[in-house]
Amino acid sequence: MRPNNRDSILRAAEKLILKHGVGSLTLEEVASSAGMSKGGLLYHFKTKDELVQQLLVFAFSNFEASVERLAVVDDGPGRWVRAYVHATFAVDAATEAESLASAALIVAYFGKDSSVRKLYEEAQSRWSERARNDGLAPAIADVIRMATDGLWLAEALGVSRFDRGRKRSFVNELIQLSRKAAVS
Repeated sequence: MRPNNRDSILRAAEKLILKHGVGSLTLEEVASSAGMSKGGLLYHFKTKDELVQQLLVFAFSNFEASVERLAVVDDGPGRWVRAYVHATFAVDAATEAESLASAALIVAYFGKDSSVRKLYEEAQSRWSERARNDGLAPAIADVIRMATDGLWLAEALGVSRFDRGRKRSFVNELIQLSRKAAVS
């Protein structure tokens, strides 16, 4: 499927955030990177704040779709939680770019922009609810999801000290915990 202009703009913004950081993101650069005029970009996003908000909506939507795709091929209690762990640490380039760009946006705008905070809080609420109703002891579901989010954020901020082997062991432990914690 060919991406539409809106998706092209969002992907261009992601790339610019990863290359230059959130602080240097401008509508002019995004338009140029997407191969269109600033007017073309403004047709889809009236302001930089709207672009930032929609970039998060786009990333969260794509992440949630990945979790659902992975959950369908698993079975038993904890399948959504396991899918959440796997989707969080997916290695495909588009998913990783979305993940890192959304983390940068959340960190940069969380205290400044109440709409970004609200989007993140709503996503966290959805994910928490799904995890706690996935057939696991709710406290264990919370531990797995929050541990996953903690490593994700540490990696996004560049402060994780996990090498590839340690990360693989960490993920495997979370997966094993989800298999042992089924509610009878």
